[in-house]
Amino acid sequence: MKNKINVLVIEDNEYYGNLLANAIQNSLIPFLERGDFQLVLHTFTNAAEYIRKVESGKIKCDYNAVFIDYYLGEGINADYVVETLRKQSCDAMIVLLSQSKEVKEHYDFVNYNYFVVKDKFAPSLCGLYLQQYIEDKYSVSLDK
Repeated sequence: MKNKINVLVIEDNEYYGNLLANAIQNSLIPFLERGDFQLVLHTFTNAAEYIRKVESGKIKCDYNAVFIDYYLGEGINADYVVETLRKQSCDAMIVLLSQSKEVKEHYDFVNYNYFVVKDKFAPSLCGLYLQQYIEDKYSVSLDK
């Protein structure tokens, strides 16, 4: 039976969300080619829609990893989304992204594992964090 890797990406910029999703998929190719893993990738550009679906029970919060932009529009930020995930007993690795380094300094109360500044390296860095998470969780290595 394949291990499911459930990943959630919430990014209000559709282009950047697609870029991030592609980087995540590409980073997992070595694991997926082994045949032991299956990627289930969920992407949302509208955080309010995602929250409505979670709170109504239409979406389960069984993610391994969540990649989320801090400022999501419509008065919603990552703090609110992370709080919603935690209320649903989601214990995923949370990677917070923002164009502003100040977010990390001023919003360190958000319960996240990693903070990534949105620059040209951010998508690749997110992929590396996910690779490391999978290696640790499933005791596998890309070296083997």
